[in-house]
Amino acid sequence: MKYRIVLFLSLCVVLLTVACGGSEAAPPPSEPPAGDTSLPNPTEPNEEEVAADNVALEPDAQTAATDTGCEEYFRFCTTGTLSGTIEATAAGGVGANIETCAAWAAPGEARVLELPMMLAAGEAQVTVALTAISAYTGPGTYELVAVTAEGMPDAFPAIDVAGRTFNNGEPSTAVVTVNADGSGTLEAHDLVEIASVQKSNPDPDARVDFTMQWTCQDIN
Repeated sequence: MKYRIVLFLSLCVVLLTVACGGSEAAPPPSEPPAGDTSLPNPTEPNEEEVAADNVALEPDAQTAATDTGCEEYFRFCTTGTLSGTIEATAAGGVGANIETCAAWAAPGEARVLELPMMLAAGEAQVTVALTAISAYTGPGTYELVAVTAEGMPDAFPAIDVAGRTFNNGEPSTAVVTVNADGSGTLEAHDLVEIASVQKSNPDPDARVDFTMQWTCQDIN
């Protein structure tokens, strides 16, 4: 009987201990390690990837030349702008049978200097030809003269664009600047439309202004 009483009291003590939270508490969660433990964002490139992308975005000289339509084997690289009756811009390259850029522009006795052309350049397929200084004596600025009592007249630019042709007329003026390195500029104003194969009846009121810049590069 005493044994049963002792066993009963022992069970009561155990139950009271559990009910009152006497069991061992779980250990607190460990503190996070010090320092930046965030995972890298897969959408953000690291410094090496950014540097590689920047190098890839830089075009080399050959690509840039191709974009402007003037590869290294062209003698002259030209850009031109038309405004007025027709609006257009174009850039391209053209060859020339000259020894060097400096020799082409060099001073000397009066001679005919044919300026660089444009051949079906740009989206508007702009062609510019025939421009020439009849009495070139060296680098400088020349005002083209279409009619002269002595010697040969200068040749104004003949421009073909969008199936129409423009050249000098009564109101037309043109100024050419040639530099010692073979580069230069052309500014022509009030060029008039003339009859062409594409259009036999030109518009008498049509007018365009034309500017052209060019550089010259020696070819090895």
